[in-house]
Amino acid sequence: MSATPSPRSASGADGHTDARPDARPDAGPEARSEARSEARSEARSEARSDVWTWIDATPGLEALVERLRQAPRFALDTESNSMHAHRERICLVQVSLPDGDALIDPLAVDLRPLAPVLADPSIEKVMHGADYDILCFKREYGFSLAGLYDTMLAARVLGWRSHGLGPILHERYGVVANKRMQRFDWGRRPLPEGALDYARQDTRYLLELREQQLAELRGVDREDELLHACVRQERVEPRPSRADALGMWRIKGARGLPAGARGVLRGLYELREAVAEQLDRPVFQVMSDALMLSIARQPPKDERALAELRGLHPTLRGRGGARVLRAIEAAREAEPPRPPAVDRGPGREVVARFDALRAWRKATAAERGLEPDLVLGKDTLMALAVAAPRTMEELRASGALDEWEERRYGDGVLGVLRGGG
Repeated sequence: MSATPSPRSASGADGHTDARPDARPDAGPEARSEARSEARSEARSEARSDVWTWIDATPGLEALVERLRQAPRFALDTESNSMHAHRERICLVQVSLPDGDALIDPLAVDLRPLAPVLADPSIEKVMHGADYDILCFKREYGFSLAGLYDTMLAARVLGWRSHGLGPILHERYGVVANKRMQRFDWGRRPLPEGALDYARQDTRYLLELREQQLAELRGVDREDELLHACVRQERVEPRPSRADALGMWRIKGARGLPAGARGVLRGLYELREAVAEQLDRPVFQVMSDALMLSIARQPPKDERALAELRGLHPTLRGRGGARVLRAIEAAREAEPPRPPAVDRGPGREVVARFDALRAWRKATAAERGLEPDLVLGKDTLMALAVAAPRTMEELRASGALDEWEERRYGDGVLGVLRGGG
C-alpha cells in the first residue's frame, strides 16, 4: 500500500550516514551531553523534506530501521485510539529524518524490528511530550526507550510561554494544526489525507526545533537539567490506574447505594465491560456511569421501560435489552458487594514531611527559574517523606534519588528532613 502523493520505497531510500555520538548505554546526563555535542555540527537545521513513506510490511520497516541505526537522531511520535476502543493501542508511528518522513502502520506490521533502535541510548529520539508514548510502547510491546530529547520538557526548562506542540509550531514556523484531528480515530483505515498530513506535522519540525532549543539551553546553562529530566522521563512505567483498581467503587455515589442497588450496579458494571470488550468500544459509549447509577436505584421492570432510557448502546436496546434485565435479576439474587475500606492515605508525620519537602522544592525551583516538578517529582517527594532519611547513607539506601539528583539536591533534601530546611 502506498498512501503518499510522492512515493518513495523505504527499502530503496538512501541511508542517513552521520556518525552516532559515542555515549555509553549507562552514561549519565553529563556524558550524554558531551557525546551529543560532537554530532551537533553535523545536523544543523537541514531543509525539511516533503518526501515520505507509508510502511505496512516487514521489509519496509527493516529498511527504515537500518537507516535509523545509521542516524545520530530521529524524531518520533505515536497516535493511539484511546477514545475509540475498549483497550487502546498504538495505531500509527511517525518517524522523521532530515531527508524524509515515515509513517508506520502497527495494525499491519509487527513493530518488533524497531525495538533495538528505541532502546539504543546512542541514537537520540526527539519527541514532544514523550511520557504517554513511552508508556504505550512499554504497556503494549514491552519496548524500552533510551536517548530521549523531549522538546516539551525543553520548552518548560527554558520557560517558554507555550509548551504544547501546536502553539510552538504556529509561533515558530507558522503551522496551523487542525484541531479536529485531536479526537480522530487513528484505528481507521485507510487514513484520510488530512490525517496523514497531521501525523507528519507532529515530527517533521522536531529536529529543527531541537537545534534552536539547544542553542538557548546552552546560553542559560540549563542543558544538564533538561537531559536529566529526559532520563527521568525514560523511566516512566505503566501501572494500573486507581480507577481500574477500584472498579465500580470509583463511580461517585456507588458507596452510598443501598445493598440491593449495589448488587445491581455490580451486574451492570460487569455487563458494560463485557459488551465494551466485545464491540471494542470505550465503556462510556456502552453505558455511562450516571445511567448505571440511575438504573441501580430504579431498575426498569421490562424491555419497554428499558427502551425509554437514553444513553444505552444500540446493542443493549430491543432484543439486546434482555441482557440488561438478566443482569439486574441475577444481581438481585446474589450476595450484594460490600464497599472496600477507604484508603486513609499517609499519616500526619509523613504528610508534614511531604509538605516541607514541597515548600523546599518550590523555593529551589524559583531560584533556578524552573517549574517545581522539574526539580523533583511528586512521587519522589512522597518516597522521601515515607523513608525519612537523615544521613547520606540512608538517603542512598532509600533509592528515592538517582546519582544526579543526589549530587544536585541531596544536601537540601536532608536539611529539610533533619528539620533545618
